[in-house]
Amino acid sequence: MAFFPVPGPSTPAIPSPRRMRSAVPPLYTVITVTPGDTTRAARQNYVGMRHGAGRPKGSGIGRKNAGREVSMDRDRGGGRISSVFTRAPALTHPGAPPRPAGIFLRGCTWVACHGLFLLPAAAAPSGRPYRLPAVSLKTPVIWGATCEVPGGPAVAFGGQDQKGEDGDPHTRIKDGDAWVAIHQDLRARNPLQGLHDRIRTARDLQKDAAARARAAWFAGLPPDETSRRVRERVLPPQWTISRELDALVADLDECANNPDADTAGQARQAAARLSAARAESAAVVAALEAGLDAAGIKRMAALQIALERAAEPLGAEPPPRALSPLAFDAKTGLVVLFGGDHLDYLTNDTWVFDPAKRTWRQRRPAAAPPPRANHALAANGDGTVTLTGGYTYTSSTDYCGGQYRDLGDGPWTYDVAADAWTGAGAAAAPDARTYRTGRLHPDHCLDAPPPSAAAFAAWLEALPPNTWTQARPPARPALNRDWGSAVLDPDRDLILRWSGGHSAHGGTDVLHYHLRTNRWELAFPAEFPLGQLYANTEYPDGFNFNRRPWVTGHTYQSYGVDPFLKKLLFVGRTSHCYLYDPDRGDWTGRFAKPKGMAYQDCYYTLTLCPTPRGLMAWTEHGRLFRFDAAAAQWVETPLSGAKLPGSVVDNSTMVYDAKRDRLLAARKPYGDRHPYDGELHAVDLATGSVSALSPAGREAARAIPYLCQIRYDVEHDLMLVGATLPPGDGGARRTPAYDCAGNRWISLAIGGDDPSGKNGRNVSLGMIYDAKRRLFWAVDADSRVYVLRLAPDRADVRPLGE
Repeated sequence: MAFFPVPGPSTPAIPSPRRMRSAVPPLYTVITVTPGDTTRAARQNYVGMRHGAGRPKGSGIGRKNAGREVSMDRDRGGGRISSVFTRAPALTHPGAPPRPAGIFLRGCTWVACHGLFLLPAAAAPSGRPYRLPAVSLKTPVIWGATCEVPGGPAVAFGGQDQKGEDGDPHTRIKDGDAWVAIHQDLRARNPLQGLHDRIRTARDLQKDAAARARAAWFAGLPPDETSRRVRERVLPPQWTISRELDALVADLDECANNPDADTAGQARQAAARLSAARAESAAVVAALEAGLDAAGIKRMAALQIALERAAEPLGAEPPPRALSPLAFDAKTGLVVLFGGDHLDYLTNDTWVFDPAKRTWRQRRPAAAPPPRANHALAANGDGTVTLTGGYTYTSSTDYCGGQYRDLGDGPWTYDVAADAWTGAGAAAAPDARTYRTGRLHPDHCLDAPPPSAAAFAAWLEALPPNTWTQARPPARPALNRDWGSAVLDPDRDLILRWSGGHSAHGGTDVLHYHLRTNRWELAFPAEFPLGQLYANTEYPDGFNFNRRPWVTGHTYQSYGVDPFLKKLLFVGRTSHCYLYDPDRGDWTGRFAKPKGMAYQDCYYTLTLCPTPRGLMAWTEHGRLFRFDAAAAQWVETPLSGAKLPGSVVDNSTMVYDAKRDRLLAARKPYGDRHPYDGELHAVDLATGSVSALSPAGREAARAIPYLCQIRYDVEHDLMLVGATLPPGDGGARRTPAYDCAGNRWISLAIGGDDPSGKNGRNVSLGMIYDAKRRLFWAVDADSRVYVLRLAPDRADVRPLGE
């Protein structure tokens, strides 16, 4: 770490920030601090910060100010400035360097008195966790690599294309001043592309079969019923896969004799991998025929990975990846690519691109450096390339914890012509992968004791009335899932949880909670958006290259399950609605939203509510849309009568009243300064007529602290509020509710381990009503599960305020 001291009588003047920036190594960030009396300014290559919910109280710095000159308004007096909040490793990782002169420590951040200093922005001591720098999202392609040689090739590869339909920027070459994708031409000229695509199809079928096996496992049924489900739903696709692999191995054997040496070599590499996968497929079938268990499901997932590896050498270009540099070796005329971050795993494969032939080839070294990303790759001019640095995963489950650490295993040298890696560190197999582990991997949920629907049903039957009780599932996934909700999938008996973002889990996975068995399911390994993780408004747009959308800074009520399509719809992105299929355990597509639902930061306010007519969407402008599953589009519902107010961030919800076929909307202005006025608006779904209900107890409803989680109990014809009132004389916090038949606000005495928390408000609460079991369920940010059996006749019902 370099530090430039404060100018004084015995110190030279500090170089200008512009001059210093030009001289700073690429792994460092220059932070310029300008002193002042009441206004403090800092220019930084901003990479995020962590303080409370993501924005330090009293500070003018937020994630949206990345890369800008920002002011910090917390006056420390005496000419000193306020905190420089950054996620640079020197500030946050446990191995931060000693505090230099001129900087004092305040809380968990360095605070500069004045001057200019340098902080490592992307590197940390070996083995220490850190967080990656954020990138600007203004350019469509992020996290990619380019290789431009004066008078030579100009090639780009890797990253995420935020505008692309598949999220993959693909291979690009420079045409004048523009980068042009050439993957379609590469595919057309690749004689092995058809075989690649067939293996990928088998891989997709394998992934779906594993999802069916997990569903059968987590159902917790008796052995004979589980066996029947496996025979009907899991084994048929598994048999199909085995037959296809037999045919593919035979076809690859023929391609291994291709007169083109490169083609034959790629085919032989794939054939060896596919032969091993075929043997494993036969073993998986035998295991499933003997009975379903967690070990068998893990083998199915491993077979999916084996098929992915078998397809790789046959493709026209490498699998997509991020933070993987390119290096041009002039002696061989080849561009070298090594490793990278697939976002859900790290790889260590080696590829070369021939600019003259415009072909990619996967190499087959005997061994390779361990998987990594964000490394440096430099050509030496003698036919070798040197690799230095790079990170691996930490699998941290700490709040806003560092997910990356440097490997620190010394330099590695690759002889391009000899296809050989050498280095002082421990080598790995040349097609290895590193996945996150523990609570960030699906195996964590499978490692719990076998689920039993009968045992959990008996536990639910014994629940005391009017008492929130923790269900305590034996395995909970991570990270914390703040700023969202939870939705019911009644056909599959699931709670689906798509939450996180701001200072929270920033992946793409939708959690499944199995209501029959008290089990969480994670459908695929967690993937994170690198330096954008924990942000609020800085999550990438579009699909990533795994064809999954990133979570938004808040998801709130911007997702729901349509009763006709029977998929989860997520409308929190500005332009598109994304589809998630719980049967497949993955995202399956997207389509454009209508103009009335396509507005900036819509994830804060677009509110979805399921009805027998379809999923409904309420906008911040007071408009209502219905999802037409047959047409696969959102259609606006004409409204009449009173004006329907708009939804509000943090402060509104919409509920379906099943007895009257109407929607009930509750909302208040944003902020704690504006209490709820107790008003409810009803929308008659048969006519579109809107009316204000003006329920009794409106004045007392000012005490309701949170409106986002209100759910309708059809058995008791009331809407229970997912919040509690301020303590009464006895110290108890009563729960507000709306009596639909009486058009009045009431309160109930509900005890136990209330998920609303000690302050009566939980912005990360997800609450649903389960009509099948006549129970309320709730999940919190840490995936704890709560259950309530409501019995109003024993809950001391009172008019609200009494």
